[in-house]
Amino acid sequence: MNKKPIVYVSTCAIIDSNDKILITSRENRNDFSNCWEFPGGKIEENETPEECLIRELKEEINIDVSNKCIAPIGFSSHEYKNFHIVLMLYVTRKWEGKLQANERNNLKWVSYNELKKHKMPEANSNFFPIIFELI
Repeated sequence: MNKKPIVYVSTCAIIDSNDKILITSRENRNDFSNCWEFPGGKIEENETPEECLIRELKEEINIDVSNKCIAPIGFSSHEYKNFHIVLMLYVTRKWEGKLQANERNNLKWVSYNELKKHKMPEANSNFFPIIFELI
């Protein structure tokens, strides 16, 4: 059996008061170049999905979220060419700080209809029906 590595990732659907959803993209990225995604990142050893998400949101987009203000809404399991991903999606409507694109990320607020028009990795786009129910 040829097993691919499994990557565990925490991401967040950040929704503002106008029901716009924040998506990000990274420039010059080998995997998923020209794709948009929900902010978040890989879970490190001995880190919970929530701890990962709080850390990644601070590192990537300069916002602070509380463990009390994020809620899990689903997960996606998807096999890519070189790895398998388990993507855990959380949602928040409350954060502190001013959004800032750290790590050369592009940030964009989009409506649900606009979200569907952006190219996203399959593991991210599997969440569209769940997000539709939230807004």
